[in-house]
Amino acid sequence: MEFSKTIQQRQSVKSYRTDKVISDSDLDELMQEVVLSPSSFNLQHWKFIAVKSNDTKKKIREAAWGQEHVESCSFLIAVCGNLNAFEDAPIIYQDVDPSIKGKVLPMIKGFYENKKQLQRDEAIRSASLAAMTLMFGAVNRGWDTCPMIGFDPEAVSQILELDESHIPVMLLTLGYRKENPRPRSPRRPIAEVVKMDTLNGPGLMS
Repeated sequence: MEFSKTIQQRQSVKSYRTDKVISDSDLDELMQEVVLSPSSFNLQHWKFIAVKSNDTKKKIREAAWGQEHVESCSFLIAVCGNLNAFEDAPIIYQDVDPSIKGKVLPMIKGFYENKKQLQRDEAIRSASLAAMTLMFGAVNRGWDTCPMIGFDPEAVSQILELDESHIPVMLLTLGYRKENPRPRSPRRPIAEVVKMDTLNGPGLMS
């Protein structure tokens, strides 16, 4: 599918077919693309939990204020951020040229160690980039998604057995749409959201 068309077709879908589901192998193919998403220092600050258990979906639905699509989708993907991803740098860089590794590893440690807010910001940033790749990859396969922040993060963390180093960044429903979503909400004019040189600069004109 042409990428511009993929972008135009992506919408948040909240109604899914329960008679047609995505297989584990199909999900695997999608995730092979998702993990190619960019991340700072290639630390890959993400973890994905693919929920297909009806019991678990039901529990998360209760923690997501009863939203129906949490339970009807093929997979409910919990996109999580790893706060301590920088600690895995020696493993990620184990096969890198020693001269490069000798420079990068101390740099990573100095950049992230004891900086809780930066660790959190980076986990959310990288996980969000990967989530966008997931959404576009899903549309490219004829599937639909809906990103969600409408849930109790503490309750979801408990249900998914997240440890202290992982936070739920968002939930993503994934499946085959049951019906078309409502028309896309209007977007602000490009000239309003793209400014030239400074915040007070002129707007980009189409």
